[in-house]
Amino acid sequence: MRKQIFPVLLLILALAGCQPRAKDEVVFWHVMGGPLGKTLDSMVADFSKEDPGQKIDPISMGSYTALSQKLMASVAAGNEPLLAQSYEAWTSQLLEKDAVKPFGDYIAQMDDTNYLSDFFPVMLAECSRKGKLTSMPFNKSVPVYYYNKDLFVKAGLDPERFPATWDQFIEAAKKLTLDSNHDGTPEQWGTAFPTGAAWMFQCLVLQNGGEIFSADGREVVFDSPEGIEALQYLVDLIYKHKVAFLTTGFEHQNDFLSGRVAMIQSSSASLAYMSLQKIPFNMGIAPLPMKKRRAVVLSGTNIIMFRKPKEDLMSRGWGLVKWMMEPANTARWSAETSYLPVRRSALNEKILKEKFVRYPGLESAYSQLEYAYPEPNEVIWNIGRSIMDEDGLQPALKGFKTPAEALHKAAKKINQQQGEETGSPWVALILLIAILTLSALGLFWKLHKPKHE
Repeated sequence: MRKQIFPVLLLILALAGCQPRAKDEVVFWHVMGGPLGKTLDSMVADFSKEDPGQKIDPISMGSYTALSQKLMASVAAGNEPLLAQSYEAWTSQLLEKDAVKPFGDYIAQMDDTNYLSDFFPVMLAECSRKGKLTSMPFNKSVPVYYYNKDLFVKAGLDPERFPATWDQFIEAAKKLTLDSNHDGTPEQWGTAFPTGAAWMFQCLVLQNGGEIFSADGREVVFDSPEGIEALQYLVDLIYKHKVAFLTTGFEHQNDFLSGRVAMIQSSSASLAYMSLQKIPFNMGIAPLPMKKRRAVVLSGTNIIMFRKPKEDLMSRGWGLVKWMMEPANTARWSAETSYLPVRRSALNEKILKEKFVRYPGLESAYSQLEYAYPEPNEVIWNIGRSIMDEDGLQPALKGFKTPAEALHKAAKKINQQQGEETGSPWVALILLIAILTLSALGLFWKLHKPKHE
């Protein structure tokens, strides 16, 4: 019981800063920060100028972990926002509680029966349940390769032809790895990637003809021969071919910008941060190499709307989301943040065409949407992704276990938890009482705080 109460106490602390809000406010919880947050705030303000109405208040939760915790807790307390970013595994969990108002309800009332035909199919597939659109695509991204064209030229490689297959990538990485003094530590590496390589691994599994989940979604199957071979490919880059090293966080991006690493895989949205710095070389952008098929996994969150007793409040929320989906606006969102546009017609907007000219290869990298796969939306993936990473990928990448041993262990652990109950009713009761108490205290403080503050 003590083990169960401890995470609840952590959650209570995380909620301590949440003040109860008026029921008629349009509150949008998100995690966009830096230049991304500025763009979102600016766009919400522009919508409010075009369509004055109920005040819209975008609030950053700071991190996805904090957002997830506060969303689940706010539903239990009946104090949820109107709109929020949400990974689809979270959305599946919220749908079980009947907390989400499907956007498909509003689209069904539209006169335009072709409204959704312009959206990228993979995004609609990810946002739908049983043929009904529950969420709308928002900050979506695909993985891309950033590479140093100058180093390609020095290595005798064509800077306009990025490796198209795994084998070609290995050969290019060998030519780009330099150990001039032969001390066993290259001063220039072909590539580098973080220990948290879950997104990279998912793409490799699919490229190799494997799957993450079984067709019925009841169990993970990433420990198949295709998955084991995919992880072995990453392990071999480090230990066999000696063209890669492990990093933490976004250190591989810093090593790339410094010229120490020639090629890195990262999010298309990483361009928004890298472009803030002066890149001291000619940078290329390219789609991921393939093995048996071309495949990438779509990443990022979507927008959900919570059910509210007042229809006009939800209509206002739908108004903002629909506005964000307009070709000109999703093109602006993409151009300023490097997230993907959600509609094909947005690719023809001037603001995006100009960006494609500034960053050669970006348009080709965006074209990966045509063969992208949705991120798994099973509820178990809330913890399954972390288990796959911590128990399956990291032990193999650090050389502690073989890919087969590590992946089998991780898959078994996830599949065992798939059928288990995820918590005690006592824990849920304690959590609910704590949340209601915090809400009451927050309201009391709001009503009685000193006037000079």
